[in-house]
Parts: sequence; C-alpha cells; structure tokens
Amino acid sequence: MRIIQIVENLDKGAVENWLVNVFIKSREYRPDWSWTFYCILGRPGKLDDKVRAAGGNILYSPCTISDKFNFLRALRHTLRIGHYDIIHSHHDFLSGFYLLSTIGISFKQRILHVHNTDEALPVGRKWIKNLLLQPFKWIGDLLSDKIVSISNHTLAMFIKDSQRLKKKSQVLYYGIDFSRFEKPHSSSDIRSSLNIPTSAKLLLFIGRMDPLKNPIFVIDVLNELLKQDTNYIALFVGQGELFEGVKRKAEGYKIEDQIRMLGWREDIVDLLHAADIFIFPRLEEPKEGLGLVVVEAQASGIPILVTKGIVEDAIVIKELVGILPLSSAEEWASVIINKLKKPSGISPAEALQQMKMSRFNLSTSTRSLIELYETPLV
Repeated sequence: MRIIQIVENLDKGAVENWLVNVFIKSREYRPDWSWTFYCILGRPGKLDDKVRAAGGNILYSPCTISDKFNFLRALRHTLRIGHYDIIHSHHDFLSGFYLLSTIGISFKQRILHVHNTDEALPVGRKWIKNLLLQPFKWIGDLLSDKIVSISNHTLAMFIKDSQRLKKKSQVLYYGIDFSRFEKPHSSSDIRSSLNIPTSAKLLLFIGRMDPLKNPIFVIDVLNELLKQDTNYIALFVGQGELFEGVKRKAEGYKIEDQIRMLGWREDIVDLLHAADIFIFPRLEEPKEGLGLVVVEAQASGIPILVTKGIVEDAIVIKELVGILPLSSAEEWASVIINKLKKPSGISPAEALQQMKMSRFNLSTSTRSLIELYETPLV
C-alpha cells in the first residue's frame, strides 16, 4: 500500500503530531506500507527526522499555495509519478482545492479529513473566504471517496444535512501515546525551574494564544483568585497573536509576577503533573474540533475546567472535567476554589488507566486508520 498524506508541515501542529505517531505505530501492524508526507509549506519541521528514522518519506511543495496554478501542477506531478493507492488530505475545506490535482489519476481512495469547525481558508479577506468556501466544499464532496472527522460535532458541522456526505463519512479519533504519563514526574523540579514555590496553586493553560482560545480570560480569573488568596500562579504554554496581550493584561492588574509565559514546550506531561488545575476557557462558538489538550489533561488526573466550546467526544472522565458557561471571571474563580478543596476521588493512576482504555488510545486509533484504508469503497 502506497499512501500520501497532504499536511501543512511536520512541526508543532496537533494534526501532524497525531499523524506521525500513528504512522510510527502502524509499522508494527503494516511494516510493508509506504507512507509519504507532502508538506504544502515547503519547509522542514521538527518531526522530519522522526519520520525518516521510521522509514517514511517527506516531500516539500516547491511552490507556495498562493501560486495556485503552479502549486497544483507540482502536486499533480508528484501524484502521477508516485503511483499512490491512497491520498489523504488534512485541510478541511481547502482539501477540495488540493483534490483538483487528482482529476484523471487513479486511486483506491481519496480521503478528505476535517479537523476543525471554524470554516477557515487562508485567503486573507473575509469576503473572498465566504465566496470560496462552498465551492471548495462541493469540489471536496465530488472528488473524495471518504470523509473523515475527529469528532461527531465536527463531522456534523461539515456534512450538515447532506445524505450524500453522510453515506461516505465517519469519525476517526486521534490517538495518544499515554505511556508518556507513566514515567516518574517531579513537580518540585518543574516548579524550581520556573521559580515557583512548592506551596503555590498552579493554573495551567495550554494552547494557541489567539482570541478563540481566550487566554486573556485566564488573567481575569487569576485576578479574582488573588483577591482571596495570593498563592495562585498561572502558567501559559503556547504562542500566538495574544502572547503580548496576556502579559499586558497582567501588568494592568499589577499581577505580572503571578504569571509565567512559557511559549511552546516539549514537557507538556511534566507541566500537567506539576499543575493543580487545567483551565481552557475557549469561546463557545465555534466549538473546538475536538480539544486534544483536554483529552491529554485527563490522563494526568488533575481537575479540569472548560467551556461548552469543548465537544462531548473529548470528555472521557466526567468526574474530572467541569463545564462552565463563559460568564464571569468571579464564577470561574469560585468553581476553581471549590474544585481544589474537594478532590474528584480519582487518583492519577486510575485516570491514566481509564484513558488507556478509551477511544483515544494510540493503538486503537492506529487500527482504526488501517481499517479505513483497507475497507474497500462500496
């Protein structure tokens, strides 16, 4: 089986990290399959060496997507000479554009994968996006053999009421290597490295620093908490347009000493184990495609507080996860205080075991993907 995956690039994205982990795991089951990753950004990523070490191939687009004609021509040339059995495209509505390059080329399957609900297209102006969104969806529908999504909500948002799309669509959950949570983790080492007292109560936010993820609201909540107890500190993991805005908000409240801006980190599991509570106040609409970081947080066993912007599929251990409307920072602070006073009763070991047995287990996800590829078209 020869498979080509159309991705952004093999770097920090949740999609690419999941896909690389599934690729490596799949070598245990189908070692003779050939995987190629076609990176549309045309540049290397931090996962490249990992893929090559496992026997994968990586190709970089020689043209930017803004050079539409030459981009499609280069992709089409790659597809023609590669003799692939499956093309699997991971860019939601934009996949319809990519699939134009497959016209007249034979594949066993052409798969369109939907990972988000925000109906985004990298075209700059909003009116151009609105103009192109529906035609790209029609093209994707016409040229794909299967449509896959990461949650029931995300799939429903994409297919709407189309009976045609329903017949060829399914949910494929991300897989997580939960063995990372089994290793010993030292909360004191993390706190010491960040100059945080062992007695401090740590709030943890992980995600892109953008308006949808709503990191500035965490500062509002922290400010309310500090009115009652000066022993709270908030950790922010991520980068984005609001990175400086978060710092300015803290400075406005004069609580900048109570935050740590960490950027992107590789030691997410260690930070989860060091934190007292994970909070994710994403805007409620549009909803998160899944909320992979919320899934991972449950494996640590710490309390979690999210908005209704997280889909139901992501919540496995309901005792750990509190769901609050995006209302007042005072209400969020009150709930956090209560959660820290009243533990869930689930130990980290029990939480980890539940996640290992869940639909998000890496082996389960890998076998599901293999089944997707091996199931012939009806």
